[in-house]
Amino acid sequence: QEKVTHVPDCVNTDTFAPIFSDENRLQLKQAWNIPPDRQVIVYLGLLAEYQGINHLLHAMRRVCDQREDVHLVVAGYPNIEYYRQVATELGLADRVTFTGRVRYEDAPRLLSIGDVAVSPKLSKTEGAGKLLNYMSMGLPTVAFDTQVSHEYLGPHGVYAATGDSEDLARCLYALLENRERRLALGSALRARAQELYSWESSARIILDIYAAMIGR
Repeated sequence: QEKVTHVPDCVNTDTFAPIFSDENRLQLKQAWNIPPDRQVIVYLGLLAEYQGINHLLHAMRRVCDQREDVHLVVAGYPNIEYYRQVATELGLADRVTFTGRVRYEDAPRLLSIGDVAVSPKLSKTEGAGKLLNYMSMGLPTVAFDTQVSHEYLGPHGVYAATGDSEDLARCLYALLENRERRLALGSALRARAQELYSWESSARIILDIYAAMIGR
């Protein structure tokens, strides 16, 4: 074990940065036919059962029952048609936008449209790289209450009971209701990403390993 050094997943905090203007965000909303007055919940990742997409859509139904100004953007693939059908059956056809596959270089701009990010991942052991992108963008983030989520988000995440759509809806709604809390959490997550998960911090760890091995 003493021969092993852990280098965490990392994110380019210069590329994934909250640098997009309100005008940029408005243009992106228009491009995706999202009404300009809607608050946006954003998800970026694979569309699969273990990612909790069904839970997310059912939670969105509950949120929409309480607010009329909310829109969900689901960015990723595969199984788009399946989940689009689920959204339609839940009466969310005009409240959810499925973007399909997103190129890595386009991800920051897409995430900039979000007011709140969400990661309803059910797996208790797999990494969750999307959280680092959310954090670096300064997005307040709701995730299921898993060890992996806590490792990334720390005290600044909003945690819903794992596998509980109703509790996920409660957490999302609470953030949408409190702009000051959203801004505070987003700022804290951005700082955490820069301190612990930037490309520079991981590079320093690797260089320190090399330096130790050659005795410098």
